[in-house]
Amino acid sequence: MTDDPSRRRSQLVLGVVAIVLIAATMRLPVAALSPLAGRIDVDIPLSALALGALGTAPPIAFALAGVLAPRLARRLQLEPTLLLAMIAMIAGHLVRAAAVDYTMLLIGTLVLLLGAGFGNVLLPAAVKKVTPNRIGTMTAAYAMIMSIGAAVPPLVAVPLAELGDWRLSLAIWAAFVGIAVLPWIALAVGAVRARRAAIARDDGIPVPTARVSRTALLRSPTVWGIAIPFTISSISAYAGYALLPPMLREIAGVGEAEAGALLALLGFLGLPLAALGPVLVARLRTPTPLLVASTALFGTAYAGLLLAPQSATLFWMIALGLGYITFPMCLALFALRTRTPAMASTVSGAVQTVGYAIAAIAPLLLGALRDTTGSWTLALAVLLVLAFGNLVAVPLLGRRGMVDDELGREPASVVGRAEP
Repeated sequence: MTDDPSRRRSQLVLGVVAIVLIAATMRLPVAALSPLAGRIDVDIPLSALALGALGTAPPIAFALAGVLAPRLARRLQLEPTLLLAMIAMIAGHLVRAAAVDYTMLLIGTLVLLLGAGFGNVLLPAAVKKVTPNRIGTMTAAYAMIMSIGAAVPPLVAVPLAELGDWRLSLAIWAAFVGIAVLPWIALAVGAVRARRAAIARDDGIPVPTARVSRTALLRSPTVWGIAIPFTISSISAYAGYALLPPMLREIAGVGEAEAGALLALLGFLGLPLAALGPVLVARLRTPTPLLVASTALFGTAYAGLLLAPQSATLFWMIALGLGYITFPMCLALFALRTRTPAMASTVSGAVQTVGYAIAAIAPLLLGALRDTTGSWTLALAVLLVLAFGNLVAVPLLGRRGMVDDELGREPASVVGRAEP
């Protein structure tokens, strides 16, 4: 029955729809709250420190998810774990919409972001499991949907609040996630039934996959090759979210509205990058052209802001936004450079833990440099130097290695059932 072509096609369609829908929900937690800060402040006082904590929450939660998600997926399987993550997202949306104080607002945000972080970590494994022969295309599709999910909430948050209040504007996304959760219920039930049937047939499925330690991953040049550009991209992105508007007002002399528009431009540039990056890295022999291009773009942007911030501000921002092509590239490499969904989720979790943990503290350190020196010069110089770190990954990924092979791991005999 499981070999029936029509059944395989229906499972493929269900899996693709499920991936696309969960991708559409994963950036809602980051983008839906900040446009409403002024309205929330009327009911729940939000100091600059409080807003800063909410701004630091995403990379912290995503880093924590990098630790927890692969472990839970090994225990529960991939589909049930992603189902639980989406249920957590629904709960988080509702908790922060019902918040009566800052503590409740922060807890709801952290729960919501942790669920989204599980999606960040495990979706590369889901892509490898559902569409193993179309990894680049499927990764491009879900990365582009994620970018749209980040762009829509800021546009509709205030109009939704004007229809009711800020609580309605935050709560409505729970209904959206509720729709997206439906195919994951079917997939989770199917995965559990398949596992039980395999156990009943004594197929050897219940033998657990041996856990790969984080220390063992350090032996893999490919893991380092993915981790370096992912971390650099994350640092640049979260430093941009936190610091670019005040930086541009100070060094480029732009107004508040223009600074916000330039920051929004970075988000819109993510759409073509999400579409092109995974497809290109899947077709290229090595990701060297993308790494070199990103280095040149980041270098141009930071050098321009450092040396001539007022002369071509828009051009520097376009270069900066296009430099983020390494982010969707890394999403694809999690699946392209591993042999099983389990290893894909393990590598994804390890890299995202490190990348987001460093990205969480980078804005604080760069801001401290600004306060200590009285200008943005040293902070921009640090970002410029970091941009060239992408080149370190060129020989590491140029080897075209697979993480499993570098660690001496044998693929599981039944991929897709025994592996998460």
